[in-house]
Amino acid sequence: MRQKPGNIQPYLQHWHMFLEYCADIGHVRIIRTALSKMAHSGCPPNNRTFKIFFRAMFNSGASVKDFHRAFDNIEKYTFWYDEDVANMLYDGFVKLNQTQQANEVKEEFNRRFLKRVIKESPRLMEWEESLALEVERRGIVEAVKLCRSLQEGGYKVHHRTLSILLRRSHDISDLKYAEEALDLKPSAFHWSIIIANAIRAGNLSSALSSYRQFQVTGLPLSAPLLQPLVSGLCNAATSSCSDDFLDQALTLYHELACSFPPVDPNAPPRRENLDFMRERSAGPDAYMYGTLLRAMGSAVDVQMYSKVAVSLLSAMEARAVPHTPVILASLIVIAMRCSSSVDEALEVYRRLARQKNVPHITAWGYQWILDTLSKLTFGEDRSLPPIWHYFEIVKDMRLSGLAVTPTIYAQLLKHLAQLAPDAPEDMKDRLAACVRRVHDHLTLDPTITPNISLWNQLMDSYQRVDLFAEAYRVWEMLLVSENFDHASVSIILDACGFANAWPLAQKVYTRLSERSFLLNQGNWHSYVECMCRVGRLNDAVKAVCLQMGQGQKDVTPNVDTIRVLLAFATRANQQDEVLSRIQRYLPHLWETLPCNLEGIIIKPN
Repeated sequence: MRQKPGNIQPYLQHWHMFLEYCADIGHVRIIRTALSKMAHSGCPPNNRTFKIFFRAMFNSGASVKDFHRAFDNIEKYTFWYDEDVANMLYDGFVKLNQTQQANEVKEEFNRRFLKRVIKESPRLMEWEESLALEVERRGIVEAVKLCRSLQEGGYKVHHRTLSILLRRSHDISDLKYAEEALDLKPSAFHWSIIIANAIRAGNLSSALSSYRQFQVTGLPLSAPLLQPLVSGLCNAATSSCSDDFLDQALTLYHELACSFPPVDPNAPPRRENLDFMRERSAGPDAYMYGTLLRAMGSAVDVQMYSKVAVSLLSAMEARAVPHTPVILASLIVIAMRCSSSVDEALEVYRRLARQKNVPHITAWGYQWILDTLSKLTFGEDRSLPPIWHYFEIVKDMRLSGLAVTPTIYAQLLKHLAQLAPDAPEDMKDRLAACVRRVHDHLTLDPTITPNISLWNQLMDSYQRVDLFAEAYRVWEMLLVSENFDHASVSIILDACGFANAWPLAQKVYTRLSERSFLLNQGNWHSYVECMCRVGRLNDAVKAVCLQMGQGQKDVTPNVDTIRVLLAFATRANQQDEVLSRIQRYLPHLWETLPCNLEGIIIKPN
C-alpha cells in the first residue's frame, strides 16, 4: 500500500482484514511474516492479531510443537495475558478430540504469559484499540481528544497510552504535545518510538536531532533506542559510499558500550521493561554488532575498518554475544576484500565458513559473499571475475540445503556485462568466454529454474560482449516458450541495433505483432534507436510520426523520443528535416519541446 499511488500507510484494521483472509485458508507462514513486517512498519501486532494467528494455525492442522514455536515468536512482541486466548487454544484442541494436547498447550501458554496479566479494567483493551485506531485515522491531536473523553468513562492514562499515541509520530513536537496533554513524563522507550519512526520515514537528520535532544533529558541509553539510529547511519553509509556515516554509527555504539560495560556472563542479563516489546539487551547486542559489521563489509576504506571489526569481535567475546549469520557473512566479506589475491580470498572464505560451531550462512549471506568475490580487484582497473571460485561457493550453498536462486547467476552475469564497455579486445574475448561458462553452469544445474529476469540478463550479457548470435538464440527460446516481457524486447532490439542486424530486428517486430504484443514506451525507443543505428533514420522518423503508440493511451512520442532521433540526425546533418517532419505530424508534441535540445536550436527566438 505504501508503494501505490497515495502512499497509504496501512493501519491495524487493514492488517487484520488481510490476516483474517489468510487465517481462513490456513496461510500460517504469511501471517508469521506479517507479524514482523507489522512491528517494523510501526504498527505492532496486538492480542487480536495473535488470536487470528492461532485460528490460522488450527485451520492449517498445526501440532502442539507448532504452537510452542509460535509462543517463542510471540514472546518478542507486545502481548498481554488474555484468558479468552487461553480458552481458545484449549477449545481448539478439544474440538479435535485431543484433550491431552488441549491441557498441554493451555498450561504452556499460561506458564509463559500469565506474568503479563493486566490488572486494570477489563475494558482497557477495547479503549486502547479505539485510541490506536484514532491515531491511525485522524492523528495525535484527535486521539488526545478521544483519550480525554475515555477518561471521563474511567480510563486511566499511563505510559502505554503515550506509546499508543506516538506510534505514527516522528517529530519531537508530538512527544511534547502528548506529554503536556496527558501530564506524563516520557521514558526512553517513548523517545525510541520517535527516533525509529523518523528513520522509517527516511528522515535521518530529524532522528539525529531527536537523539541530541534526548541526551539532554538524562534518561538512560539502551540498544532499542540507539539501534534505529545505528541502522539508519549504516544504511546511509552503504548507499552513499561515505564512511562518515559509519563513523557516526560507531560513535553511538561506543556511547552505549561505555554506559553498559561487560558484566559477568553468569549474572542474569539486565533488561528494560519495554512494554513487553522485543526483550533485548539494554547494552550492545548481536543485532547491533551485525549491523555495524555489515556496514564495514561495504565500507570504502575496508582495510581500516577491518581493524575496528577485530575490536568489535573482542567486545562481543567479552559480552558473551553469540555470532549470527549476518555477523559471519560480514566477517567473510571484510576478510575477502582485504585479501591480496583471489586464491587468498577463497581460502579466507573456506576457513571462516567451514569451521565448526558457527551459524549457517543464509541465502542472503551467500549472495553477498558471491557478489563481493565477483567484484574483487587487486591493483588493476579491471579484472575478470573468478568463475571457478565463484561456483565452488555456489556448490557450498547448494550442499548447505539452500536453494540456488536465479539472482546468484544474474548478479555474476550483470557484473560481466558491466565490464564490457570500453574493454580491450583481448579482455572482451575473455569476458565472452566467461559468459559462455556461466551459461554452461546454468544449463547443467538441475536445481534451478531460470526466471525471465535471469534469461534477460543472460541475453543482455551476450550482446554486450559482442556475442549477438548467442543473444538471439536466447531470444528465440524465450519467444517460442512465450516466456518474455517488455525488458526482453528492449534487450533484443538493442542487440539488433548494435549488431547492425536490421532484418532480424524486423523479424522480432513482425513476430511480436503476430502475437498482438504491444510495445511499451521503452520498447519503442529501443526500436527507434535500432532503426537509427542501422542507418534507417527515415524509417525511424516515419515510425515515430505515424505508428508509435497507435491505439495505446500510455505510449506516445515525447522529448526523449525526439532526443534519440536528433542524436543520429545530427551525424548525417539531417536535423532540420527531422524537426520539420515532427512539427508537421506531431504539432502537440512540437509545442512542448524546449527551444534548445542537446545543443540543437529547435525554435529560434
